[in-house]
Amino acid sequence: MTRAKLLNLGCWRCALLIIFSVMIGLSSAIAQSPPEAGECHNLSRDRALEVLPNELDIQGPDDIVFYIDTTDQRMILNQARQSDMALQLAVADALYRDVLGLTPPLRMPRYQRANFIMVILRGDQIRGGQAYDEVVNSNTSPSCHIRMALGGGVKAAQNVTPAHELFHLYQNAHMMFKQGWVHEGLARWVESLLRGDIQEGNPLPANNEALTLMMQESYETASFWQRLFYLLDSEGSISIPDILKEKHYQDGSQVVNATHLYGSEFLPLLFSSLDEAGKVLANQEQWPVYGWAEAEQRNLRHNEVILSAVYQAVLDYMPLAEQPEELRAFMHLLEPLIDR
Repeated sequence: MTRAKLLNLGCWRCALLIIFSVMIGLSSAIAQSPPEAGECHNLSRDRALEVLPNELDIQGPDDIVFYIDTTDQRMILNQARQSDMALQLAVADALYRDVLGLTPPLRMPRYQRANFIMVILRGDQIRGGQAYDEVVNSNTSPSCHIRMALGGGVKAAQNVTPAHELFHLYQNAHMMFKQGWVHEGLARWVESLLRGDIQEGNPLPANNEALTLMMQESYETASFWQRLFYLLDSEGSISIPDILKEKHYQDGSQVVNATHLYGSEFLPLLFSSLDEAGKVLANQEQWPVYGWAEAEQRNLRHNEVILSAVYQAVLDYMPLAEQPEELRAFMHLLEPLIDR
């Protein structure tokens, strides 16, 4: 082979090495890229909404803006009632952020494109509420936001629905799972911060049948979370800022009634574990990180993935050897079921 051919062959080898190196670099960059931010969807059909002023002395990092449906003739605005709802939301937001250590929804990747939280007061909802999980905008409100709705007749001094629905926004920001035993059970548990009715919960499921039945429930599983958190944190010590303890509704009753809470330091670890489990599942199923079908978000077939996340979070928080006997037995029950 001539010298020229050898040189040409060497050049081709160099070129191939360079191309290969570039491809490896690109693959590595793609693998290490941050999770995609959630999309902002336009609502082509949206009711006429009018913003209401919110003049509270407690302001969290996230903007919470009240709106009223101007097409709803049944909606009679009650300033005192709105003030109580706004106060409960502001206090709950501070509790979730500063006491439980959770990242506010608008600071999470899924809601990076949202600029504020819209709270819609509805005349056709007297007592209840609803939290939505998508970032949206519309002709009424062209700025991207996330939404929750509350019945215009909600009396916050006697009803913690506003705090419950706000917690759902925190959940939606941290995880894609909406199975009732997780989504509603945890939201019902967190109400204890305001109600003050802290409980130790019922014993954890001791066999597969009891575990299966528990995962088919919804609000009732607050007792499961109460028990799990109690076994992880039997002291139940929390520090609530004085500015929050001093807040009162229009009727003089106190907004925050809890003096202790089990598992407050464990919750961020649990949320992080569920968040990571959801991202792994989305990658396996080739779904967008934040674009799951609603049916998949609620599908009970993902219970093993959720249990795996719970199992890992508990281990990270408290090694098996340090766990009380009841918790250790529950962890052994999970071992054959979890998704490894």
